[in-house]
Amino acid sequence: MYRVYFKSPIGLLEIIFDDSFSLKKILITDFVKDDEKEPEFAVELIKQLILYFRGELTAFSYSFNIKHVSDFDKRVLELIGKIPYGKTVTYSWIAKRLNTSPRAVGQALKRNPLPIIIPCHRVIKSDGTIGGYSLGVESKRWLIEHERSTLSKFL
Repeated sequence: MYRVYFKSPIGLLEIIFDDSFSLKKILITDFVKDDEKEPEFAVELIKQLILYFRGELTAFSYSFNIKHVSDFDKRVLELIGKIPYGKTVTYSWIAKRLNTSPRAVGQALKRNPLPIIIPCHRVIKSDGTIGGYSLGVESKRWLIEHERSTLSKFL
């Protein structure tokens, strides 16, 4: 496995790649474990993250690996991937489409290995409140507002 670090507006992202250089996991960390230059295979993803955080990219086109998640989680994550940039849907909306419960959807999103790339931050509670997020509720709030505020660039 390979690790790359990226300073973002929501915190320091630790980006983990598998041995075939596919994106495997993203999380927020407090420290960088090494100071090496970005490996060549990560340059394109870093470019896309920079553009996303500048409000200049609406969808990522970097290969990733979610083979290690359950079939149910894959179904949830595939549907989440179709939520348009700058829009939100509810846990209930997702649950209805997958014939499951909002709680099961929330648990699947909690296990999303690639937050931001697979945009689970676009899923909120039915009452309009934020709900949980693996990178933290403040990060989720920031991402939603960031997308809403930059959406007009793409219309």
